Amino acid sequence: MNNSYWPDQRLGAVSLTFDDGDRTHLERAIPLLEAHGLRGTFYHCPRDEDYRERYAPWLPAHERGHEIGNHSLNHTCSRNFSDTPGASGLETMTLEEIEADIVEAERRLREMFPRGSRSFCYPCYMTHVGEGLNRQSYVPVVARHFVAGCAAGEYGFANHALNADLSCLARQACERMTGPELVGFSERAARQGRWMIYAFHSIECGRLGTAMYEFQELIEHLGQNKDRIWTAPVAEVAEYLLKVRAELEP
Repeated sequence: MNNSYWPDQRLGAVSLTFDDGDRTHLERAIPLLEAHGLRGTFYHCPRDEDYRERYAPWLPAHERGHEIGNHSLNHTCSRNFSDTPGASGLETMTLEEIEADIVEAERRLREMFPRGSRSFCYPCYMTHVGEGLNRQSYVPVVARHFVAGCAAGEYGFANHALNADLSCLARQACERMTGPELVGFSERAARQGRWMIYAFHSIECGRLGTAMYEFQELIEHLGQNKDRIWTAPVAEVAEYLLKVRAELEP
């Protein structure tokens, strides 16, 4: 991997992403990130009618350079998660319906958090609508509206600067991981010259949680290695890679 693909000859890149607007993101994650000079991407579903009031506390973070990303309006996942017969879910949606959901979420987010480009995060890491013979990917819908889309990948898999599909990026779920595991992903990305995207939910112990002391070990490592590993919001890295790819086109 040619190190010149990353800014200032850094070895690799990292994006720290946080789903669902958990209270610990404002209380714990952002203060720790900023103490180490880092910025993250925070994915939101502005579904409530009082979204302006709900998201007012996030305005300072947006103004300080954190990305407020699109996580759809209603966070629709597979109906297989439900015990209710005939439940609705991604399997019962059309491409037109999922696009309308995403576009309305973007309208609300742009009203509150205007920015040149924004990334999307697939709820529950799922990228389809319909089922069986009618199952279709909605990655092309995301590609029409966003500079990047975060899905899922193999354990610890990171994205190649030139070859990754920016609309369906690999992202690693981090719940219940240890600090050394988290640090190891960033170091492997640096060794391979790739882009590692971490997916966090709450920064506390729990079903989808990451313990604060484990999270802190990663953030301290990234803060101490800024000269080797570029840590930036998803949309910022994607925009940079689009320029690199354009410059390398024959």
